[in-house]
Amino acid sequence: MTYTIRQATSEDVRPALVFTLSVFMRFDAMYYEPQAIDSFKDDIARTMNDETYLKDIINGKSLLFIALDGDKIIGVIGNMVKENEISALFVDGDYHRQGIATALMNRMVCELKLRGFDYITVDASPYGLPFYIDFGFTPTDFEKRQNGFVFTPLAYRPNEIWDVYDCDRNKTGRYAERGRPMATGDYHIVVHVWKRNRKGEWLIDKRADRGSDIDGFWETTGGAAIAGDDSMTAALRETKEELGICLAPQNGVLFCSTAHERGGHTWFEDVWVFDCDVQIEEITLQKGETCDAMWASADKIKEMMAAGEFLGNRMYPYFDDMIEKWKISK
Repeated sequence: MTYTIRQATSEDVRPALVFTLSVFMRFDAMYYEPQAIDSFKDDIARTMNDETYLKDIINGKSLLFIALDGDKIIGVIGNMVKENEISALFVDGDYHRQGIATALMNRMVCELKLRGFDYITVDASPYGLPFYIDFGFTPTDFEKRQNGFVFTPLAYRPNEIWDVYDCDRNKTGRYAERGRPMATGDYHIVVHVWKRNRKGEWLIDKRADRGSDIDGFWETTGGAAIAGDDSMTAALRETKEELGICLAPQNGVLFCSTAHERGGHTWFEDVWVFDCDVQIEEITLQKGETCDAMWASADKIKEMMAAGEFLGNRMYPYFDDMIEKWKISK
């Protein structure tokens, strides 16, 4: 089905709260004592007339997102209590199991991470608990009973957030969390950063144990652009993070930029080449990312590729063309 998700306006607050109460009564109220149900109703009524909350929605201090089928509200998510706490997530029962709760949570996680929150919490109801666990939240305590409510405290640590681009490399204004499936037609930016010295050698590094099937291989610096990065900024940041060196932007050349697709995942891959003459002793390896580094000739890298020590053509299909170009240009 087709639905939209957007930030709620002040005009959306009352219908969103009416919707919240309706879904609560249908799916959650059965788990709570009468005093808790009355308390929830009272909170909804107070919030409807809370001018401070309405102002917070307008200025963006409080986040409330709604999912819409046309003009009909079919889902809400909000952080009405604490800035890093999910205090409401409800989806119309007729629209369950269509990815709406996940889409709402993805939107909220991205927004909170971009606001600097590395830790997101929720007190999950018995009905909502399986969803949160499946999303990636983990319990921080045992189930609790308080004032007639039953809930399990949970927490989630978001991954890095990416800007989402369309197929023409235009920013969509949307975001994606690393590790989450992206919608068809959505792209993000990945950079490969090659460093070459005056001797014609290339600075390569060895992957630390990251829990992937390419750990321990030699490679060049690379990674995804995070939200707010352009391609150059991502190249500089990744190199600083992984090797502790600061590249000069004026010494960088964009060798190529290509669109890729693998297993439904689509991205733009930018290949940068920088002039760089740092000494190995100047490098600071990032724990958990890199465990060794060295300068190597192009022939040495080819030998390492052939020996299965260096990530090969699947990762760097452009390698021979790049080496040939820099032979000619240098």
